[in-house]
Amino acid sequence: MRAMRGRLLAGVATAAMAVMMTSGCSAMSPEAEAEAEAGAEADGGTAAGPTGDDALLRAIRPSFTQPDDVVAVALLDGDQVRTAFIDASHYTVFETGSITKTFTGLLLAEAIERGEVELDDTLGEHLDLGTSPAVSVTLGDLAAHRSGLPTFPSDPAWRERIEPGFLAGEDVIDESVDELLAEAAAETLPPEPEPMYSNMGAALVGQALAAAAGTEYRDLLTERILEPLALDGASLPVEDDEVPAGLAQGRTADGAPAEPSTLGAYAPAGGIAATVDDLVAYAAAVIDGPFADSAALEPRPGLDGGSIGYFWGVTDEGGHRFVEHDGMTAGFGSSLVIDLTAGTAAVILVNRADGSATGVARTLLSLAEG
Repeated sequence: MRAMRGRLLAGVATAAMAVMMTSGCSAMSPEAEAEAEAGAEADGGTAAGPTGDDALLRAIRPSFTQPDDVVAVALLDGDQVRTAFIDASHYTVFETGSITKTFTGLLLAEAIERGEVELDDTLGEHLDLGTSPAVSVTLGDLAAHRSGLPTFPSDPAWRERIEPGFLAGEDVIDESVDELLAEAAAETLPPEPEPMYSNMGAALVGQALAAAAGTEYRDLLTERILEPLALDGASLPVEDDEVPAGLAQGRTADGAPAEPSTLGAYAPAGGIAATVDDLVAYAAAVIDGPFADSAALEPRPGLDGGSIGYFWGVTDEGGHRFVEHDGMTAGFGSSLVIDLTAGTAAVILVNRADGSATGVARTLLSLAEG
């Protein structure tokens, strides 16, 4: 779940329809690709070999060379959506990792608009953290990774228990909300915290928003983003029996099989599983849909001297504004980059936790015609 280290519904309906009618020059005949798609749906999501847009396949091939790579990519360019797959299809589900944080950021902006929270609310106003230092941390500082809370608990016993299994691809993070709160309450915070990427902080924001709305985080996510955008392949599994049937087999950096991730109370930081079509529709909602004017996309001082929205990495380059986030779980990598100025977006989903997705989205954006 490591991501964004340096930087982090009109349009939706059009984009979602375009995804299912993938345009561009295909590596297979239309009849063969349709047959592969039908077989993929029946088999739970995986199609054999490379399929889809030839130019996208040429662009991604150097980054994904392992025989067991499962990859889905998309390029959204106005009303046109181009997709390409390696041993995957429109139905293949991937863990998106820390791209989930951008959903939490949008939920934060919406909760502020609804009057449920304020950006300068402290965690102690919404969560029971006793008299610990964490009670005074604000939602705004958490959303900018400026709270001083660590990426995961700093307790050596926790790290000794969790890290070996995580690196081996095991599903070892499954805290309850009460356990998450106890871990946060145990942290000591410096008087003037330096920016530090924090999965714990993102998880706490999600749980605080749920508490403020009187619901569970998964229900909040579903009711305010997944259902309104018709992200039918997306879900937030928090128990083993909730893992979607179409989930690709994840793999660690060295290629060993990884167990599906169910992050429990840490899910607001990295728990969403989704198809490439889901993330295309999500990007369209950010470009020219219900989230186009979200305060979550506005830049504030962030990590490494860069800018950040509410968890979104924000950069201005060559007269264009980009919002983005990468993601990684024990067995998956992902990248979402949106050029708000050009109205384009690129999505990369891969079943390997080796960082291979990073940077590929920018390469795909260079192929946009808009």
